[in-house]
Parts: sequence; C-alpha cells; structure tokens
Amino acid sequence: MFFSDDVGLVFEPFSLLHIVLFVTVIAGVLLIVFFREALRNHPKERMIAIGMATFAFVWEIGLYSWKIGNGLWTWDDGLPLGLCGMTLYIAIFAMYFKKFSLFEIGYYWTWGAIASVLFPDIPYSIDRFRFYQFMFGHMFFFFMFVYMIAVYQWYPTWKSWRKSVLTLSIVTVILTITSFITDTNLMFMRESDGTPLELFEGGPYILYFIGVVGLAFIIMTVWQLPWHFYHKRIKS
Repeated sequence: MFFSDDVGLVFEPFSLLHIVLFVTVIAGVLLIVFFREALRNHPKERMIAIGMATFAFVWEIGLYSWKIGNGLWTWDDGLPLGLCGMTLYIAIFAMYFKKFSLFEIGYYWTWGAIASVLFPDIPYSIDRFRFYQFMFGHMFFFFMFVYMIAVYQWYPTWKSWRKSVLTLSIVTVILTITSFITDTNLMFMRESDGTPLELFEGGPYILYFIGVVGLAFIIMTVWQLPWHFYHKRIKS
C-alpha cells in the first residue's frame, strides 16, 4: 500500500504537517549556511557535492519507477519537461561538474521548488511513498542551489538573470507549442490543472499565457534583487 497510487490519508494544505515541511526547508537552508566554511574547506567536499547530486538523481528515478509500477507513466508526465524537473537536472549537473554556467540559469527557476512545497499538486500524505518523493525531491534540489551559493560562493548577476530569462523563454515557447500539438499540458502552459495559476484563467487563453509568463518574469526579477544590492554594496 505504501507504494500504491491509491489515496489514503489526504494531504491538508497549511496543516501542522505542512508547517513542519516549511520548517524543514528553513532548517535545511540554515544548516548549509551555518556549515558553509566547514564544507568549503573539507578535503572531501567534491565527494559530498557529487554524493548530493547522485542522491537527487536516484531519488528522481524513484519517481519514474513509482509511475511505471502503478501504470501511470506517460511521455508528457514521465519526462522532466516541467520547470521543477528541468531545474533538478540542472542542479545535478551543476553540482556534479561544478559549472557556474548551469547554476546561473537554474538558480532563477528554484522558485518552482518553493511553490511546489507551498502549493503541492498531489493528494498523498505521510502514508504514501509519493508524498516523500514529491516533498523531499523538491526540497533537495533547492538545497543544492543553496549549497552552491553558500559553499562555492556563486552569486548571480544581471547577466545571469538575462541568460536564465532567455533560456526559460525559449523553453516556454517550445513546450507551449508542443502542448497544443500533442494535446498535453507541459509546464502548465495550457491550463492551471489545480495549481494557483488558475487565477489567470476565466478569459481568453492569451491572458492566461501572459499572466503565467509575467508572473515568472516578476519572480525571477525578485530572485535577483538581493544579489543586485549585494553586488552594489561590494562595489561601493
């Protein structure tokens, strides 16, 4: 039953369990920041980073195995074509090969991890494997980006922001066109499907598209503001 896709206990948004998940995210970030010097100077730091990337990959394989085992795998839902899936693999490769060029693109997409923990689009709770795979999978790739910031001291710039926005724009156009051609809903670009993006629905599709893209643009800009002030302070 633990690995079943049948819903047992139902996850309740903003319940005590949900609050515990928020606290877990905050605690994970604080631990990485607190031990950043020890991690940076550890003789096996690269093994630690590669271990984190390997764990994230294996954990994601667990999702594919769960979907196949329950007969749920489809090409559109079973491939990492969503924002979180792409960000996860960017984090894995950035950690594994220590590539700032990958980090600076994926960093601005990590808001997807926070949004997924805040507004999970799964009904499962603590009695099902999918709950742990979803929650900790999203938390972990967020922790990997925090690790790269704190340990590697990789700080995004406006040039990084432009590269990330351009990359996501290209991906969004491709996945939106593909969604209409294949009658799918890649990266929620056709409909909200129960996510908070439903606030942009109710009118012509173009308004939904503009709303989703505009929201992503605003959040990515907000993600850059702390680093804007940081770099400005350093220069002064």
